[in-house]
Amino acid sequence: MVLRRSKRLLITIGAVAALLAAGGISAASLVNRHAPAEPEPRIVEAAPPMAPDTHTVTNPAAKLSFDVTADWEPADDDETLTTSNGVELDHLVDWGPYTCQGAEYGRAFAGTGVAPNDHKAAPGRIAADLAAAVAADQYSDGHQTAAVNVAKPQPLTVDGAQGATVHAEATLIRSGDPCAGVKGTITVIALPTSAGVSVFVIGADLTPGPQQPTPLLQADRVSTIADSLHVTH
Repeated sequence: MVLRRSKRLLITIGAVAALLAAGGISAASLVNRHAPAEPEPRIVEAAPPMAPDTHTVTNPAAKLSFDVTADWEPADDDETLTTSNGVELDHLVDWGPYTCQGAEYGRAFAGTGVAPNDHKAAPGRIAADLAAAVAADQYSDGHQTAAVNVAKPQPLTVDGAQGATVHAEATLIRSGDPCAGVKGTITVIALPTSAGVSVFVIGADLTPGPQQPTPLLQADRVSTIADSLHVTH
């Protein structure tokens, strides 16, 4: 996972579509028409402060906020990340920066945005499509497209907004970049807000690259940040 947005790997929408066609992303996990009744939505209550050194990242345009600890580094105000399926994420924060072979990387990032107006699908589908795109974007390289597995969307209620959350994992078997992580996890939450369908994304390496085994973000910290999400007004 690359730290600076200008160096993040972005593949085309066509490559994501090719993954679907080739079975790299489990299509059944995205839409399962024969699944049993949907589980009751998980309701996220107001989360207590994570620690005295936390700060809140608020995106007024997306009507979302989330909390991170002081070891997360805010990106420049004008930095954005446009995913291969057309969603622009901003108010980005990065964790675990390191330098390898003259390039800067990070072990995790988080950001928020709003799905474009032409993304008129239900929040679950929007979250699944975005999770698939971000996972492929972050872990593919110029030589190989990452294998991506997307879990079934789960209903989620945050501050009265009924949306969905989706988890995805990406794996790159043979990476052309020995510095970057070769396996990672992406969590996406999509919620209907007054801004449209607002999205929260957090991604983290699960396996370091062979030349730079820097520490990884603990899974419970990913969950804690996701659980701190709030709808703002």
